[in-house]
Amino acid sequence: MDERVQLGQMLVESHLLTNEQLKMAMDFQKSVGGKLGAIIVKLGFIEDQTLTNFIARQQGIPVVNLDELVVPEILVKKIPKKLIEKHHVVPTRHHDGVLTVATSDPFDYEALEEIQLAVDQRVEMVLAPRSQILRTIHDVLYREPAPAPVKEKSKDQLLRDLDAGGEKISKESLHEALIPLLIAKGVITQDELVRKAKELEG
Repeated sequence: MDERVQLGQMLVESHLLTNEQLKMAMDFQKSVGGKLGAIIVKLGFIEDQTLTNFIARQQGIPVVNLDELVVPEILVKKIPKKLIEKHHVVPTRHHDGVLTVATSDPFDYEALEEIQLAVDQRVEMVLAPRSQILRTIHDVLYREPAPAPVKEKSKDQLLRDLDAGGEKISKESLHEALIPLLIAKGVITQDELVRKAKELEG
């Protein structure tokens, strides 16, 4: 018996799923494809974390909380990006020649074999909710570099810049262009800007 089907039956026997819900999920799987566990969660029959904990108990596999785990870039690069995206796995540890990956589907033996061939070392699995895995994959594969820190100018420097511009700035243009930004940042008050505008007009 396919272990994913067996999982569905175990969920029914544990009263986490009804026979009708299992049939609906399996029909859905036949028509659109996908993993049975993910479909059961997507249809709202079981919470993601509940399913993960159930599989962990049945299979004796540890559960990790990816939201509390920092996955370094050097670890991510141990698995080809296309395999991470294809099988929805996240590498979590590398120790003594063993690579540990988090998955939501421990019955995906094709994924395990492909990853082992690609990294040429032993691979062990831990479990994590699918939603955490997808979120982590997005964060580690498509993380954007942090923007360079911008040194904020002091209030006096901003006022000197206005003088150095050599242009007469009306009270109205100052109000429209600068007040929302500068007041929001607490750099300058509205009274100070209005006073400066009057000095420039004079």
